[in-house]
Amino acid sequence: MKILMVTRESHADKRYGLGRSLAPLIDEFTRRGIEVGYLCQADAGKKSLSILDSLHRISVKLFGRFFSQTEFVPLLWGILERLNMGRLAVKVMAREHYTHVHCHDPIIAAGYRGFARIRWFGSLRLCHTARWGLTEHGLGAYTQAFHDEGIHLGTGVMRWLRRWEAKILLKAQWVITPTRSGLAQLERDLSIYPVPPTWQAIYHPRPVLNIYPKSEARQRLGWTQDDIYIIAVGRLIELKQFPTLIQACAYLQHPHWKLVLIGEGERSALQTLAADLNIAERLDFAISDDIGLYYSAADIYVSTSITESFGLANLEALVMGLPCICTAVGGVPEVLGSGARLVPARDTFALVEALQSLLDDADTRQYWAQQARQWAQNWPDMSTIADAYLAMYQGIPVPNFTRPPTPTPPISPWREWHQQLNQWQACPLPKILDLPEQANILVIAPHSDDETFGCGGTLALLQQKACHIKVVIMTDGSQGDPLNYSKGDVVKCRQAESIAALKLLGIDDIIFLGEADGNFRYTPTIGEQLTSILDNFVPDWLFIPSVLDYHRDHIAVSLSVLNVWQQRSYRERIFLYEIWAPVPATWIVNVSSVVTLKQQAMQCYQLPLKYGDYSNAVTAIMKYRGFYLMGQIEQYAEAFTELKANSWRSVLSHLFSLRAYQEK
Repeated sequence: MKILMVTRESHADKRYGLGRSLAPLIDEFTRRGIEVGYLCQADAGKKSLSILDSLHRISVKLFGRFFSQTEFVPLLWGILERLNMGRLAVKVMAREHYTHVHCHDPIIAAGYRGFARIRWFGSLRLCHTARWGLTEHGLGAYTQAFHDEGIHLGTGVMRWLRRWEAKILLKAQWVITPTRSGLAQLERDLSIYPVPPTWQAIYHPRPVLNIYPKSEARQRLGWTQDDIYIIAVGRLIELKQFPTLIQACAYLQHPHWKLVLIGEGERSALQTLAADLNIAERLDFAISDDIGLYYSAADIYVSTSITESFGLANLEALVMGLPCICTAVGGVPEVLGSGARLVPARDTFALVEALQSLLDDADTRQYWAQQARQWAQNWPDMSTIADAYLAMYQGIPVPNFTRPPTPTPPISPWREWHQQLNQWQACPLPKILDLPEQANILVIAPHSDDETFGCGGTLALLQQKACHIKVVIMTDGSQGDPLNYSKGDVVKCRQAESIAALKLLGIDDIIFLGEADGNFRYTPTIGEQLTSILDNFVPDWLFIPSVLDYHRDHIAVSLSVLNVWQQRSYRERIFLYEIWAPVPATWIVNVSSVVTLKQQAMQCYQLPLKYGDYSNAVTAIMKYRGFYLMGQIEQYAEAFTELKANSWRSVLSHLFSLRAYQEK
């Protein structure tokens, strides 16, 4: 067996694209004593390229005006260039007697088939021939990849190219796609059903890269030891969506991060974007033939591609044990499985959230690193993949080992949990919160009554300490009387009850924002209103509802305030108070001295009390929290969770996951 590989790759592809994925396969064949030849653009002679250029210019002049809906100039050049590689493949095959010709492009395959048939008929069917087939490296039809990569095709041209591609593939003696999802997409794109048995999905093998100790790798690269480095790998082209990654990084709230883009291409637009976003000093570029050095030095790997048939760099990052964030496009979910965190393409907010969670929490990075290593260890190695290729070349069934790997059960966390438990105190009760004097206190309540039920006792104590307390009630309360007990304007009734209750607590600074009750949603307008209130009032402490609460409005309001709070660089101390569900308390306030006052204030909310015995329920939870005041009988307390600037995202993520679990 003697195999000729044919591509139209460039120098950049050799480093980051097709050439990098084929090199290990060629090395394995060579190790087994199988001769492999390799043709690429560099092998096309100057004379043939000159002829192509002349043919291209003449064809554009003659036919260009007939293709007004298609970018005819680059399309025609791409086709001619590939057909020429097919012609060259026939010449080399005949001269050196290759037994198999593997084209890595359907148009190269078309050129090979066409010129091989001409040669065969010209020699009266007596010349040497070779088995031939191709790999579809894109996701689905190559025609669609042409279009996606920026060569826009009119409807008629698209239809014709698809028919041509289908004809080529049906004549081939094998067709390979790098993933099963790619094979399914190819079937849909070309309207071929069922696909021939000679069409198979064969993965790229598990990469083998140079591994270095992190400190040594960083020293070689000149990276600092303290910064968190985020890397992305690939040519600097539109499909990789590096602008989206740069925009997402501009929102990151972390003092020590760097972004390194590793790949060839035009940098100026990306550098300008980073400068406009004030993160130019955090962005760097690199080109390297030893990509393992960068993986070894990095902390986080990111891929923001809008299409990806396989994503070899993604798999490399998994093999190197990096926590990975990748867009869920094309064959990426199939290749990465549970080994990476997947986000939607072009969703900057989702990408920011995923990156921030890894930046904020070393445990989260460790978790995803473990997931990466666990998934990658079951990936087929080069020997297994080479066996699959040889079976395909020989026309025998491809072994089942090319199917997606089955992940092993996760490593048991019990030992780690017990070790952590042994470091805890025997009974770490929440601490008593020292209340400030003459401070500005801002309370955000989703509905009228939430502020009194949740933290009314604490507000009464703060008022006694000469604090200026402002209460913002977000919704209009219009859904607070479904049985129409109020017999009138429910919005006015709810506002009047709030004014009366807060007056008893000594508070008269109240704002009613009047948002939709029962359907509160964050909007830029709400963000601007909250920002204005915070800027004008300048609070020292901020009380918001818990994200564990069972009312959707409560959670939405809490997240809205936190969004504004993080944009203000965490100026205020911020506390979650409990209404419908207990919080994992970090602080308690002894409200025994004002519990009667709070109960009187709660009685002002006659409308809600018609729907439930809130007064006794709230008193009961205060009494339960009073147990934390060890050694004191008949004490009452209110509980809070404080969010810290350096850990709030991680804490909130855990709380929100628990709330989502309750929802399910």
